[in-house]
Amino acid sequence: MLQEIHDKAKGWIAYAIVGFIAIPFTLFGIGSYLGGSNSLVAAVVNGEEIPVQQVQNDVLQQRQRLARMFGGKLPPGFSDDAIKKQALEQIVTRTLLRQSAIENGYRASNQEVFDYIAADPNFQKDGKFDVKTYELILASQRRNKAGYERIVRSGLSVQQLPDALAQSAFLPIDEVKRYAVLKNQTRDIETYTLKKDDFKSEVKVTDDEIKAYYDKNASRFMTLDKVKLSYIELKQSDLAKDVEATDEALLAFYDENADRYVVEEQRKLAHILTKIDYEKDGKDALKKAQEKADALYKQIKEGTKTFEELAKTNSDDKYSAKKGGELGQIAKGDMGALFDKAAFSLAKDGISSPVKTESGIEIIKVLDVTERKQKTFDEVKDQVKTAYQREQAEKLFLDQSDKLQTLAFENESSLDAAADAIGKQIQTSDWITKGAVAVKQTLFTSPKLQAAAFGDDVLNAGKNSELLEINAGTVAVIRLQDHQPPKQKPLADVSKDIAKILSDEKLSKLMITKGEQVLKSLKETGSWSALKSVGGAEDKVATHKGLKRSDTKVSRAILEKAFSMQKPEAGKKSFANVILPTGDNALIGLSLVTEGAAEYDKDLQERFSNMLSQREQEAMLKTMRKNAEVKLFLENIQ
Repeated sequence: MLQEIHDKAKGWIAYAIVGFIAIPFTLFGIGSYLGGSNSLVAAVVNGEEIPVQQVQNDVLQQRQRLARMFGGKLPPGFSDDAIKKQALEQIVTRTLLRQSAIENGYRASNQEVFDYIAADPNFQKDGKFDVKTYELILASQRRNKAGYERIVRSGLSVQQLPDALAQSAFLPIDEVKRYAVLKNQTRDIETYTLKKDDFKSEVKVTDDEIKAYYDKNASRFMTLDKVKLSYIELKQSDLAKDVEATDEALLAFYDENADRYVVEEQRKLAHILTKIDYEKDGKDALKKAQEKADALYKQIKEGTKTFEELAKTNSDDKYSAKKGGELGQIAKGDMGALFDKAAFSLAKDGISSPVKTESGIEIIKVLDVTERKQKTFDEVKDQVKTAYQREQAEKLFLDQSDKLQTLAFENESSLDAAADAIGKQIQTSDWITKGAVAVKQTLFTSPKLQAAAFGDDVLNAGKNSELLEINAGTVAVIRLQDHQPPKQKPLADVSKDIAKILSDEKLSKLMITKGEQVLKSLKETGSWSALKSVGGAEDKVATHKGLKRSDTKVSRAILEKAFSMQKPEAGKKSFANVILPTGDNALIGLSLVTEGAAEYDKDLQERFSNMLSQREQEAMLKTMRKNAEVKLFLENIQ
């Protein structure tokens, strides 16, 4: 129970929510032009389709994460199908959360969106939010502010749903104290460990057993399926390097796209925000907010208080209040249409009367105005060159991708025509192993290429593959050059491995048997003298007094077992055993249980409340899933 509190605070619910509100900077790939996997759906959730590509991105990230953790191989229990199913389930969960948030009217305010973005270190300069940095980062990712802020708002709005549930969880003080009694409990134990190595000599594996295991489990001892491929790879980045960028071409591009190279009018603004608190003030919320703002504005007009003084003491925007209400440099579109209308109608040093905006009732002051300015060609020549080469490369890439796709399909038995049409050399890969997972992703570890390479058209029919989008800006077409199908490994090559498997299995069973035999005698006699039956000695029994639940004096397995054991009668011991991660068998004698102090612990109350909150959230998601109409198409995910 106690361990569960710790585990639940970090459970799958947290990952599902965090995964949803994470704001990735991703680009759209060529698939939006050429079709491909986006024409398939991975699931339909209450009528809403989830594109395959969305799930495949999560699958790829999970594969890479596991590969980094486990040296390039998938760990036991993490098959490719399991990863796909896990990624799909997580996206279904996030979709259900978003749908429920919309249905129940959850929506983040403009101020919450601004606060979230302003707190992001990526958008800060010298520890403060910087509009130019924000715009440059979005521009580098080919994002616009409205689109990015819409994603942020969606994530924050969804987060409001589990937050509301979390805030409803509470625990009475008496329950906290009762919990503290258990948490602070200590136990006196004695332990003796039957070492696996001491019993290895009792385990024998015969040649007949090895042969029988080999025959029965032949499929486990096969070589891996391998192919060698011929391929044509087309990369947009390579095309961009070859685009000639003369001064005449760049100047013409600059003239055609002059609006890209403009510094829009910006205003250094400050504000005093009065929030409209419907939860607190009900139907009178707007009236009360207006009255408060009017009173503040009156003090400014009469000169009894300065704008900056009132912003520091009365603004509900605590972030800007510390700086006298200062918001920094603001361009049109940054804060919403109602705010813009008021702020951009004022002259420098002007102060607006209280105005209703997207965030509440605001008094706005213009501290400075930076006029709209056209950047000169010389100032932005490098940017113009990069944009020109990228756009020309995009056109070439789409054109050559189309040729590659068409000619590879029309001439399915050869890549020659496709290679000649786009001026590319046909290349040859090394041997590629089916299902290979690598820490460093390459063309040949792409899930799409792997699926095509070992698919029926390429592997068995001898056809060219379809056009494969490896990532945004890279496509390829492949065909089979050579194939090494799986074959049975000779017994001689795997006999040592089988002997180890059988030996470990027998030894594990033996350790369980030995431990149960000794445990039975311990319970009957109540004495460690029972160790003699397995060659043990009483003087080797270790004593541990006053163990706490968080102790590190003994292994976690022993500690958890000790705290789950029944309290012994006075003057007696209770006995149990546990198999350790090493395979050793630990025998435990519990001699004393001392109850802890009934203390009130605020941190403990918060942790326990968090556990209750996690349970409520888990129940909510289970109910959502049960009541939702969900169709999964796992077979569409590569």
